[in-house]
Amino acid sequence: MIQARLKRSEIKEYHLEWNHVKLEIHQDRMKLSGTFEHVFGFGEKYNAINQKGQLIENKVHDQFCNQNEKTYFPLPFFFLKEGMGVFIQTRRVFNFNLEKDIDVDFSNLEEDVIIIILTGKPNEMISDFMKLTGETLLPPKWAFGPWMSAHRWNKQSLIEEMMKNSEHYKLPLTTIVIEQWSDEATFYVFNQAQYSPHQDGLKYSDFSFKSDSPWHDPKNMIEMLHKKGIRIILWQIPVIKELEPHESRNMQHELDQQYVIQNNLTCKKIDHSIYKIPKGRWFPGSMIPDFSNQSMKDWWFKKRQYLLDIGIDGFKTDGGESVYSDDVVFSSALSGKDMVNQYSKDYIESYHKFTGKNRVLFSRAGYIGQQSNSIQWAGDQKSTWKEFKAVYQAGINASLSGQTFWGFDIGGFAGDIPSMELYMRGTEFGLFTPIMQVHSEPVGGQFALLEASKIMNNERTPWNMMDQYNRQDLLPVFQQFYWMRMNMLPYIYSESIKAVILKKTLMKHLMIEYPDDHHVYDHHQQYLFGELLVAPVIEENQYEQDIYFPEGEWVHILSNQTYEGKKFHHLETGLNDIQVFARKGSALVLNLGDHQKFPSDIGNEIDGKQLTVILYGNQGKYRYMDQQSDCLIEWENGSVTVTGECTKKLIYVHQSSF
Repeated sequence: MIQARLKRSEIKEYHLEWNHVKLEIHQDRMKLSGTFEHVFGFGEKYNAINQKGQLIENKVHDQFCNQNEKTYFPLPFFFLKEGMGVFIQTRRVFNFNLEKDIDVDFSNLEEDVIIIILTGKPNEMISDFMKLTGETLLPPKWAFGPWMSAHRWNKQSLIEEMMKNSEHYKLPLTTIVIEQWSDEATFYVFNQAQYSPHQDGLKYSDFSFKSDSPWHDPKNMIEMLHKKGIRIILWQIPVIKELEPHESRNMQHELDQQYVIQNNLTCKKIDHSIYKIPKGRWFPGSMIPDFSNQSMKDWWFKKRQYLLDIGIDGFKTDGGESVYSDDVVFSSALSGKDMVNQYSKDYIESYHKFTGKNRVLFSRAGYIGQQSNSIQWAGDQKSTWKEFKAVYQAGINASLSGQTFWGFDIGGFAGDIPSMELYMRGTEFGLFTPIMQVHSEPVGGQFALLEASKIMNNERTPWNMMDQYNRQDLLPVFQQFYWMRMNMLPYIYSESIKAVILKKTLMKHLMIEYPDDHHVYDHHQQYLFGELLVAPVIEENQYEQDIYFPEGEWVHILSNQTYEGKKFHHLETGLNDIQVFARKGSALVLNLGDHQKFPSDIGNEIDGKQLTVILYGNQGKYRYMDQQSDCLIEWENGSVTVTGECTKKLIYVHQSSF
């Protein structure tokens, strides 16, 4: 519930006492005091889940690995266990001091900034925050299947080889992300494409491709992948690049540089000189496009329209953290002081308007309203256990901050190939996150500069991991995981639709559904994925877990072992085990094809006409939804009734006989 909506310039004094928490707001300061011990939110924070005792900076950061207290995706929103929350509608950088009480200095914020006071249970405050910041964008169903990516895939033959491996090993995928596809200058022309540079928007027919070029027939490749049920996402970065001395001249790029300078389409400094990314940062010396300028957006996307025309299904909108100075000026009249955070929002929102609803964006940087434009990606982490725990915390925090769809790089992105233990645990976690993706940095990456032995095939694909460790015996395990993900697409998509409608998230801390259970506020090792209880292993050499089960009876989705709720259970968790449970009274909707076995190989199929519904408990109900269906399935003592519209053939199986 919104208790108050206060405009900073009009505040004299505001006081509220709520469940032993005292809130005081003056024009330049806010203070919350009391005996509270739990503070949640603030965006995609990597450092911890309970932020009490921390100093939180509300700032979009470009931090390669080891994010710690920094984040690509901050949000000026938090809430307390005691039922009070605060949302500060500002673009600007400022701090939340949570070391003792909660202190916020407003003096550097906009005069017209709005402070919104929320009350209620955690799920209610998060839902209210989502309503205030924009409708959540539902990705297409294919986005919920397995994704694969590797920066080393810099030519068509490697994509074709990857597809052969996927088919050979029977490891399905629905999405490929291609990062190193472009000329690395314009970032909109396929590498080594033949064409006559000019300033108008290019059409695909303007290009020709030599048989020995890296991308000898991109359109045909896209059509081939689509026929196989695979979608393609291309990498993007918001810069007018300053080429490095070793890079070859690019005439199209030079024309582009001249045009944006002549037409004032990039960000400027206060003295009207062109703002360039400073040395020591990513893409130093590069100009950044001003996405608050409609003329820039028209020019920018005219260059990229042909990519949509040939069937590209979305973009990985990387970067967006390039405003490093307050003295930058934008066509909107906002300065760098306002745009440090706002720039990423303008960038992602512009791409969303360009691509439309049926494609996806996968974005690293973000700010208020990110859920309306993009899937959130957790960015760059090294393949270490410390980073794995941090990215787990980032996913939970993103969900506690209203970001419904989120994903990370399984096994880590940078550095040494992950240990097989880390990779397996990462896969088991990724299996029950909104986006299940493997990805890896450039061959050798930044760390190859220090040690030549790092230059190797560093793909995090399952087949390369098996090759690196000579563990071909693990293929059946990987198959089970990838088949399970494909089998679960009807359930995941149904839960996603309901999350969007109900203003909830797909991953949920236990406090969201069990706010009156005092155990859950300090127990962060588990979460809900839809209605499933998931307990991933995020520590090295951990083969036993004390798992807390909330109210109800819970059934392991593979072993059918039942566990009583409102208590801890000690379970052994082998390297290949997943600890995932369905509550009695709920259901799991699966696409098993004709096999009626879970998991089973259905390839890349995302739209089975026949679905299997696993019913847990002697009675219960489940609302199933997809593009054409919305029905309520109810069961009691073997009798099943369905009300509403369902276009699928449903086969009902009780968990005890499955």
